Order: sequence, then structure tokens, then C-alpha cells
Amino acid sequence: MKELRRNMRLIGALVVVMFIALAGWFAMTVYTQGAIWASDAHNTRLAASNTLRGDITDRHGNLLATTASDGSRQYTQNEQARRALSQTVGDIAGMSGVGVETFHSSELMDISTSLLDRLSELFHGADHMGSSIQITVDGRLQAAIAGRFPAGYKGAVCVMNYRTGEILAMVSKPDYDPYDIMSRSDAQVEDTAFLNRCLQGLYTPGSVFKIVTLASAVTADPNVITQPFTCAGVWEYQGGRVVCAGGNAHGDVDLKTAFKKSCNVIFGKLAYQLGLERLRATAEAFGFNENFKFGDFVVYNSSFPKDVGGMSELVWAGIGQGQVLVTPLHMAMIAGTIANRGVMMKPMLIGKVVNSLGVNTAVGQSAVYRQVLSEAVAGKIAEYMYETVQSGTATRARVQGYAVCGKTGSAEVSDDKTVETNAWFTGFIYDDAHPYAIAVVIEGGGAGARMPSQLASEALEWTIKYVG
Repeated sequence: MKELRRNMRLIGALVVVMFIALAGWFAMTVYTQGAIWASDAHNTRLAASNTLRGDITDRHGNLLATTASDGSRQYTQNEQARRALSQTVGDIAGMSGVGVETFHSSELMDISTSLLDRLSELFHGADHMGSSIQITVDGRLQAAIAGRFPAGYKGAVCVMNYRTGEILAMVSKPDYDPYDIMSRSDAQVEDTAFLNRCLQGLYTPGSVFKIVTLASAVTADPNVITQPFTCAGVWEYQGGRVVCAGGNAHGDVDLKTAFKKSCNVIFGKLAYQLGLERLRATAEAFGFNENFKFGDFVVYNSSFPKDVGGMSELVWAGIGQGQVLVTPLHMAMIAGTIANRGVMMKPMLIGKVVNSLGVNTAVGQSAVYRQVLSEAVAGKIAEYMYETVQSGTATRARVQGYAVCGKTGSAEVSDDKTVETNAWFTGFIYDDAHPYAIAVVIEGGGAGARMPSQLASEALEWTIKYVG
């Protein structure tokens, strides 16, 4: 009998523990996923007929979306701007699932209003007015960048303030017109146009990943800065070979020269010397293999291999190929971390939320995401990136009167050498008055030294002009 009572107490205790664990899991899930659940298109509360969506404005208060007196949703009149902002602002049909219209529906429709207030509105026949949202994006900047994006190409441009984390532009090509969705127009919407490539595009980074490999090498051994290297244009090793672009032999060089000339051979050797664990640890410090939960939006997770099948996979990972994948937003964050003395800021899209009474119910706050590198290591990488723009592969990214630092990349996406590589540029203005970081990717754009570098230069000039 005593043994039976003891077993019953154990079972009872186990049930209580399991209940507490379940309650804790549910509470944590609501905390981390509540915004996504509330914003789901199937949420019946969002379809309430007496609720009018609040406005969406850019950082300067320019109207991007509003609800007209007849209840219809209206977007900015300029078609180029409307299309440029399509995935960022979104649409009421929820086709752009990460747009503000969808992801922040709960605020735009203010579904948190008390039951008594809603009953009062229903009794008096009054429409319920949702909250308005001001985003950190500059509408003019985003339209200007979209207008200069190479015609016929797909890709993305992300610009952010690396001191505050504010996202200033998120251009994704192709784009679409939300009015075509609302009117069920016969206008053709290009395949993948609803995808916000800044947040959802997972790309092989190619040589822009050498920023991470460089950070790992300098952190592990500061003496690597003075170590002599030799590049014969090709490196044969057991199980494979690495070739520099065009088979160029860079000869005897130091690490700075290898970086600014984007030498595959030397960075492949660095990756091998570092080993998988050390290189992966640095990549993960930068946010690879991490489930990003920023609150203002959903961003897909960048990845770095947790294991490799042999030396070849490690070597290619060190030069940003193989299993390495990254989003343009994350690449802008990485560049911004170098500019910000090794500190990565949490990216921010929502500037403030204002209810129908004009009261600020939420205000965006800058926040440090983490310290990734020491200030000394970040400063050395910034120096190398500056030299890359001054006399390396990224000279087209220069902006007159400003110190621009950057790195180009050409990422192979196929074993077929006739398929053009994706072209990358990432970098920043090294200036406290204009702390802007950028990432550009052009699918099939070829060499990163051409189109993305030029586009980055123009985008940074416009950022200075429009944002200040």
C-alpha cells in the first residue's frame, strides 16, 4: 500500500511538472510568435467589417498607405514608388507575407482594443479606426534605388543605419503593383515578385563572405596581418583545386592585398588553416545558423555548414561557396558591424505606432544585438575594405568626399560555367555623420566589381541626400 501511494505521488508530481512545462512552452510561444499569429490572413478578427486600417507613412511622414472614406485601401499615387515599396508596405490581400500590411495587421487594425470599447462602437454604429505606423524606410530613397536597378535583372538592395539599426531602404526586384492585386487585374505579376529578397532571399555570398573569414583569421592570430602569402592563380590540394578569378596569379602578397584583390587561393588556405570549428564559430558570432527574431519583421536564417564532408567543402566555405547562404539584410548587418567597431545592431523597421487618439503606443528603440568582434579587429577589416574601394575590386563604389569601405563578390550558382554568377557588393560609409551600410545582390550580374558596386555608390549618395 505504501509503495502504491508513493507511486501515485510520483505520478501526480510528474503530471504537475508536465503541466507547468506545457504552460511555460505555450507562454513562450505566444510571446515569440504572437505577432505572426495575430497577423495571419486567416485570423477572423482582422476581417471585422467595422475596422478601418490605420495609415502607413515613411520616416518623413509621407503617406504610403491609407484608408479612404469609402473604406478602400489607397497607396501612394506615384506608380514607381508604389511598386518599389510593394514588398515592404505589402497589400491587404497578404500576398507579400512579410509586408507591414500583413505582419503588422494587429496594430493597423488595433485588435487589442478592449471588448467594452468595441461594443460601444458597434452600439453607436461607429467604425473602429486602427493605429497608424511610421516605418524607418525613406520612400524617396527606395524609389530612386529601384529606378536605377539594372533592367531585366532580379535581386535586392538593403540600406541601414549601422549606428541605430534603422532600415532605410529594402528594394526587391521584381516588384508588383498592389492595385493589381486589389482589382484582380489581368496585369501579369512576375514570378517571385511577392518575395522580399532582402528578408527572404537566401543567396550564396561568394567573396563578400571573405569578411567573415578575415575576421576569423585576425581574431585567431593577429600576426596573420604580417604573414607573407603566395598565389600562383591555382591551388591544388587533395580532393580538389581552387582557382582565382580569370586564373590570375597574384604572386607574393600580404593579407591586405589578398583581400582587396579577392584572392580565392589565399582565402581558401586561410579557411583550411583555421579549421571548420573556428571558422564556424566566427560565422555564428555574426549570426549564421541563428533563428533571427527581430519583432518588426520576419527574416530567413542564414546558414553555414555545421559539418563538412572533407577538405574541399571547408575550403570553399571559406570563400563563401558551397553550403553557405545569406540574406541581403544580414549581409548589410555584417558590413555595419565592421563599421560600428565590432558591434552588431538589432535591425529596426517600425519607427512608431500611433493610435486613433494620437497617442504613441510604441516607439522604435535602437538596441545592440551583440558584440561580434573587438574594436581592433573591426578597425583592421575596415582598413582593408577601404583599400578595396580605393584600389581593389570595388573602385566603382566610391562616393566623392566620403570614405567608402566595401567588398565585392561573384557567387557561383551552378557547375555550368556558362551560367553567370550572382554579383555582390557590401560596404559602408565610414563616417559618424552618415553611418550607412549597404548590401547589393544582382542575380546573374556577373562580376561584383561592375553593376552592384556602381549601384551601391549611387544608393549611398541618395541616402546622404534624402536621409541626411
